[in-house]
Amino acid sequence: MYRLFFFLIFLTFSQFSFSQNISGTIFDENKNPIPAVNISTENNKITMISENNGSYSIDINSNKSIVIFYSCIGYEREKIRIPMLSKNEKYVLNITLKTKNNLLDDVEVKDSKNKMESFQRIKTKHVKVLPSTGNNIEALLKTLPGVSSANELSSQYSVRGGNFDENLVYVNGLEIYRPFLIHAGQQEGLSFINSDLIQNISFSSGGFEAKYGDKISSVLDITYKEPKKNKGSIKVSLLGASGHYEGISKNRKLSTLIGIRYKTNKYLLNSLETTADYNPISSDIQTFINYKINNTWKISFLGSINNNKYHMIPKNRETEFGTINDALKLKIFFEGQEIDKYSTNFGAITATYNPNNKLQLQFSSSAFQTNENENYDILGEYFLYQLDNNLGSDDFGDIAFDRGVGKYLNHARNNLKARVLNLSHKGIQVIENNQLEWG
Repeated sequence: MYRLFFFLIFLTFSQFSFSQNISGTIFDENKNPIPAVNISTENNKITMISENNGSYSIDINSNKSIVIFYSCIGYEREKIRIPMLSKNEKYVLNITLKTKNNLLDDVEVKDSKNKMESFQRIKTKHVKVLPSTGNNIEALLKTLPGVSSANELSSQYSVRGGNFDENLVYVNGLEIYRPFLIHAGQQEGLSFINSDLIQNISFSSGGFEAKYGDKISSVLDITYKEPKKNKGSIKVSLLGASGHYEGISKNRKLSTLIGIRYKTNKYLLNSLETTADYNPISSDIQTFINYKINNTWKISFLGSINNNKYHMIPKNRETEFGTINDALKLKIFFEGQEIDKYSTNFGAITATYNPNNKLQLQFSSSAFQTNENENYDILGEYFLYQLDNNLGSDDFGDIAFDRGVGKYLNHARNNLKARVLNLSHKGIQVIENNQLEWG
């Protein structure tokens, strides 16, 4: 009984304390009502939000003045002090919130063409962090499903068990060739693709469009950058050095991209089974220049000069092989040397005509020239030994007796000069939701 009595007294006092009311409508600067405005008093003793039409109604205490806060995303916070109201007083307060102006950072919007189901995009940042001997894109491809390589020093790769020469490589829509006489990974120098100059990478391991050619294994499609600002980079390591510069003119019509590289695998080759004096040196310079004649015509030039020299003077080689029951050792002593030189030049000029956003016409001419020389005379004298395989013997693993001796001579004078010239035209026409390509 006593509990009911005190509850009724408390309810009566509550009605007396909160019988005052503040109501109104919240507008923006254009006199449009603002819904979902947060309304609260000091210390958040009373909180609510406005209705969809911007109206609100709040009951307050009559014995003191209070401060009410009005806040909403996109508007400045409003603070209003309400004077002490009389008992049962109805106070009307309409609020106008000012738009809040925020200074945002610059936003870069990038476009991308329609996704080709047979191609997968590779992020260029992965090339820079991948540990490899040459920091090249081919090392990243070898990590993809279906792609394999027999030599870490080689930029060549096999796709789905195909031959190493069945892979197509394109840079800015132009087919790229490699030296023809190279037959070992240690002879290879720099691949054509310069990772510092790459903008986009697309790779297909099969099922690609006929426009790429008749090789059946894969397509690597590279797009070089068109600089938007001036910048550059320099890298130096024990295996070589590289640097690049990209810049654009003040009138935004002429852009230049230049890359220089130097590479030597001398320290890596010293770890091979064949002890020799290795001296491989490779260097190249590439440039990609774009000039916008007007709003419809653009001319671009892609050029590359690559020189690779491989010099080796072998001394000896020692190899152990076989099984525990038939362990063998092979020792070879060499005389002679190998000197290989590969020089390739590539240049292409492309004119692009864009009269509107539905039609593009492209005219290209390119030239590839290679001058390759392989010269070696290497005499090898080998000794084949049987190893002691008796686990209880003090001479276990040592030479037990001779199995045979012999000699061989590797001799070559291979010289190749080749020139490949191309003229091409490609066109793209967008017709409503369809795209027509020819070439």
